[in-house]
Amino acid sequence: MISVIMSTYKENESQLRQSIESILNQTYQDFEYIIILDNPENEMHRSVIHEYVAKDPRIRFYPNEKNIGLASSLNRGVKLAKGEYIARMDADDISLLDRFEKQIDYLKSNRVDLIGGLTEVIDDNGNVLYKINKVPSDPDKIQKCLRYGQVVAHPTWFGKKNMFDDLHGYRLIPLCEDTDFVLRAVLKGYKISNINEPILKYRMSSNSVSRSNLYEQYLYLCFITDAYKQGKVANIADAMEYVQSHNDVNVAKKYSESNVLFNQMLKEMRTKQFIPFMGHGFQLLFHSRPFLDRIRRFALLSMNS
Repeated sequence: MISVIMSTYKENESQLRQSIESILNQTYQDFEYIIILDNPENEMHRSVIHEYVAKDPRIRFYPNEKNIGLASSLNRGVKLAKGEYIARMDADDISLLDRFEKQIDYLKSNRVDLIGGLTEVIDDNGNVLYKINKVPSDPDKIQKCLRYGQVVAHPTWFGKKNMFDDLHGYRLIPLCEDTDFVLRAVLKGYKISNINEPILKYRMSSNSVSRSNLYEQYLYLCFITDAYKQGKVANIADAMEYVQSHNDVNVAKKYSESNVLFNQMLKEMRTKQFIPFMGHGFQLLFHSRPFLDRIRRFALLSMNS
């Protein structure tokens, strides 16, 4: 059996319903669906989820007594899980209906411990922004790619529960709990792969593109991947101290602005607006040095894939 784990917080009703129904309508039906409400005051979420609970006994609903954050909510879900496998789901994404069928077959056939897959990136209204067409699948290549960034999309995870138990779930490292988990898994000898087939529609909201803590997330990523390159698991207290000492409000603002610009360029490339694309690209070159390093990491990921 598969244990699907999803934490909800403030997603709108339409997105929440689409997410839940994309799981309940899977072609592979042997699963339990653990939903953690991490916003106990969100009465709309309670009402919607209770509606589905009444219709489908596979749903197990657990409201938190108070807001505890994503990582802690997912850890609660892992402890409650009864399945042999753990599947991740976000409350504003949409799983393709044959996702679990494809993932369980791939995981067993390739004898790996955790996999992700291809995503189609959509906006708040469900419009396609761009598609991820290829991700590394060879465990050795993934091991190399992880020196530069995450290559196993968190909302697409499907893995063995005993691995989650062995690693004691997620650590409470801000903004990078998924990357930290994968790095620790690889350092402990677990095999990680990706299925190069579309399995999920990943929603990128306008708020997520411009959010103010993107630079802070980048700093955490730098710290934990530097430790990984040395064959070490990053110390959380040291990571937090590093981020606190290197974070700068003005740099963070420029980094966030660069991310908005970069996503605009992706849209222009998809719609073949090449002149605006080139102009924004030139503008980006002089906007934020840390963001250019992020692009360099993307390039290194691609070369190692």
